[in-house]
Amino acid sequence: MEAVRQVVHDIGAVLPIVILWVTAIVILLLAPLTRRGVGWHVPGLLSTAGILAALAALIRRNEGGFGTGLFAGALYSDTLSTAGAFVLLLAGLLAVLVAQGYLRSRGIEKPEYYALLVLSLSGAYLMLLASDLLVLFLALELMSFGFYVLAGFERTSSRSEEAALKYFLTGAFASALFLYGLMLAFGVAGSSSFEYIQAAVGRGALKTPMGLAAAALLLAGLGFKVAAVPFHQWTPDVYEGSPTSSTAFFAATAKIGAFVALIRVLDMLAGGSQVWLPAVRLMAIVTMLFGNVIALSQLNVKRMLGYSAIAHAGYLLAAMVCVGMRYVSAEGARSGMPAMNATVFYLLAYALATIGAFGVLACMSARGRDVQTLDHLRGLVRTDPAAAYAMMLFMLSLAGIPATAGFIAKWQVFYAVVIAGDIPLAVTIALASAVGAYYYLRVVWYMVFDESTIAPVPTEPGRTPAAVAIYISAFATVLLGVVPGFLMGFLSVVR
Repeated sequence: MEAVRQVVHDIGAVLPIVILWVTAIVILLLAPLTRRGVGWHVPGLLSTAGILAALAALIRRNEGGFGTGLFAGALYSDTLSTAGAFVLLLAGLLAVLVAQGYLRSRGIEKPEYYALLVLSLSGAYLMLLASDLLVLFLALELMSFGFYVLAGFERTSSRSEEAALKYFLTGAFASALFLYGLMLAFGVAGSSSFEYIQAAVGRGALKTPMGLAAAALLLAGLGFKVAAVPFHQWTPDVYEGSPTSSTAFFAATAKIGAFVALIRVLDMLAGGSQVWLPAVRLMAIVTMLFGNVIALSQLNVKRMLGYSAIAHAGYLLAAMVCVGMRYVSAEGARSGMPAMNATVFYLLAYALATIGAFGVLACMSARGRDVQTLDHLRGLVRTDPAAAYAMMLFMLSLAGIPATAGFIAKWQVFYAVVIAGDIPLAVTIALASAVGAYYYLRVVWYMVFDESTIAPVPTEPGRTPAAVAIYISAFATVLLGVVPGFLMGFLSVVR
């Protein structure tokens, strides 16, 4: 009976994932009906309902305590996974809302899109819980396979096909690196469990060539998923060529799953932090500077947001440095928990602003105004005020302007770095943010102060699902910028 109770407890802990899987299966089972034009809106409604049900299950779940091993230690549930799951499911919900209407306007609304989106979301969720490298690899692939298809979902577009191919090739290379690192880690520790590998690292495994290679390959594999330099090459091309709703989805969710998984891996490698910490620190500095500097010259909006995503990966990597420094010095120990909390809040602020910005582009595309370059945004405040003000808010949040969630997020990362005693890294964050503010504010300038060169397009009342996603993102961005403690209790990481 004890074994049965344990199984029931474990299934209850992963109930949100089960709900997502069931939702995807139901969507696919109903696909023959929706393809014939009967109930074309059902897949979108089902995916929305499924994610809401998963969110409700997450919030209402009572695990009887955190720090709980699940399924014989293959998964691990704690406050970090719970906070990350809340951000992830919220991002998935907004992405589903953005897709409805946009896909219809492009003539590519099919039930498979929503099924793939929900399955990818479940893979990212599983990454948050993984306590074994093999489970983490399987979750990573479940998440990534859906991304590859969603990137190329607009099959009549050569740009979409190119984006899917580039994403698949670089993703396959990243998976190969991660899998090779998993094999080497197994060779060092005799197990793929985080617990056993951590014990091996404590015995000096990272001082051996095999252990060092394992750590490098694991970090490189996750580096591709978070778009960190030098593993960033796929990002601008995939962001530009993919359908806008797909870009909105994987721009946010991939970072959420990968960065929480990265915290787990860094914890696993804690005993050898002196070895990998300088490399992660250098990667954070180069990623921040490279992403912001290259974004300055971009005129394509989606490509600019792609380089912006690289820069934000650098800020999050700075928080990862603080996570690692807690094992090195007393100052670093004080920065560990603030850095973890900053990471979760940053992921939430970034997801709201990014999905909101791509949501505006998707909404405008559905209305017949396909935005590709900054010139298409000229004078937008006079032709489509609602879209212009929403886009302005999201740009200000990404830039880290006060009274937005983005400002609080950057401040939390900056604070964690300062109390860790890494002043050069803190200065780099400040300089990179100043550079980034230029190209974000340039978008605002084009929309507000320039004259439009395109004939006005009649706008519809903002009652579409995409408009709802934009309203939610905008409201939450302002709310968390003014009252950041509103969700702090739920998003706090306790260890």
